[in-house]
Amino acid sequence: MSRLGTVVRFEFVRAVKKPAFWIGTLALPIVVVLVSVLVGVGQAAGSDSISSSTSAAKTPFRYVDHSGLVSASVAAQWGGSPSQDPSADRAAVRAGTLEAFVEYPAKPSNQTIRIDAADRGLFENGGYSSLAERVLERSVAASVDDDEAVALLRSPPSTELTAYADGRIAPGWLSILPPFLYVAAFFGIVILLATRMVTVVVEEKENRISEMILTTVTAGDLIRGKVLAMLLVGLVQVGVVLVPGLAVALAALPLVASRLGGLAVDPWRMVVGALLLVGGVLLACGLFVAVGAAVPSIKDASTLQSAAIFALIIPLYAAFFVMTTPSSPVAAFFTYFPTFTPITAMVRNAVGTLSVTESVVCIVEVFVTAAVLLWFAEYLFRHSVAQYGSKVTLRQVAGWRRGRSRAR
Repeated sequence: MSRLGTVVRFEFVRAVKKPAFWIGTLALPIVVVLVSVLVGVGQAAGSDSISSSTSAAKTPFRYVDHSGLVSASVAAQWGGSPSQDPSADRAAVRAGTLEAFVEYPAKPSNQTIRIDAADRGLFENGGYSSLAERVLERSVAASVDDDEAVALLRSPPSTELTAYADGRIAPGWLSILPPFLYVAAFFGIVILLATRMVTVVVEEKENRISEMILTTVTAGDLIRGKVLAMLLVGLVQVGVVLVPGLAVALAALPLVASRLGGLAVDPWRMVVGALLLVGGVLLACGLFVAVGAAVPSIKDASTLQSAAIFALIIPLYAAFFVMTTPSSPVAAFFTYFPTFTPITAMVRNAVGTLSVTESVVCIVEVFVTAAVLLWFAEYLFRHSVAQYGSKVTLRQVAGWRRGRSRAR
C-alpha cells in the first residue's frame, strides 16, 4: 500500500506542479467568463439597434393588395400608398428611387407576401418583412369589432400545464438537470483524461526506464497508482470548471424555474447517476491505460486514443433518439453495449426512462467491464513493458497466454 501511495503522490504532485497544467486548466473558464462579459456588454449596447432593425418602422412604400384585407388608412400610417403601376414601382425599387414595393397575395394565410426593397444590410432587411406583416395584421384587427378577438389575433393565449404522476405533481424540465450533470461531468473527465492517462503509461516505455522502475514497484501498483493519480488530477480540473458553472447556474435558476417547472431532485436517480459516473470513468481509464500499454510511443497512441474516445462518446449523437424512444431495439443496443452504457444509461436516467432493473443491470455491467479492462490493461503493461519498438498484437497476447498455460 505504501508503494501504491508513493506512485499516486509522485504522479499527482508532478502533474499539478507544472505551470502548463494550471494554464491549461484555468484558460477555459477564464476565456468563457471574458467572452460572456464581452458578449453581454455588446448585447446591452446594441440591443436597441438590433430590435429596431428587425421590427416594423414607418417606411415609404407602395403596395398591391389582391386579398382585399389591407386597410388603406392603416397602410398610410406606416408610410404605404396603393400602387398605380406595379411594374413601374418594381423598376423604381431597382433604380433606388423607391424604398419598397409590397404585393399581398389573394390568400395570405397560405401564400407568400412578395417584397421588393432597397438593401439596408443583412440584419436591417428583416424590417421590411415585419412592416408588411404588421400592416396586414393591423388591417385585419381593424375590421374586427370584438376587442377580445383582436387581442387573440395579436398575441396567442398563454397556457399553464400541471401534469400528475402517481397522484402528485410531476416534476418539470428542470428535474432532469441534476442527474444530467453526471453526463456533462463524464464527458469532461473523458476529454481531460484521455491524453494524460495514455501519456503517463507510455512515457516510461518511451523513455526506456520502465524496467528500472519495476525493480522497486510492481507493474500492478504502478498502473493502479497512475490511474488514481490521474483521476485526482482530473477531479481538480473538473472542479475548477464545474464549481463556477454551478454557481452561475444556481444564480440563474430562479429566473427560469417559473417557466420550466420547479427543481426536483430524485435521490434514486442521483445515486444511480453517481454510480454510473464512477463506473464509466473507471471503464474509460481501463480503455486509455490499455491503449498506452499496447503502444511503444505517444505518437503511435494517437489513432487508438481517438478510437477509444469515440467509443465512449458516440452515444451523445443518438441521445435525443434514445430519450424519445427508450423502448426501441436501437436504444437497447446503446444501453447495453459496454462502452456505450455509461452515457446512454446516464441520459436515460436523467429523463426518467431507466427502470430500476435496467439501472441495476447497467451499473453491474459498467463496473464489471471496468474491472476487466483495468485487469487487461495491467496485463498488457506487465508483459509489454520492455517492448520498445513495436505495438502489441493479438498474436502476441495469445502467445503470452499459451506460454503461461505451459508454465503451469
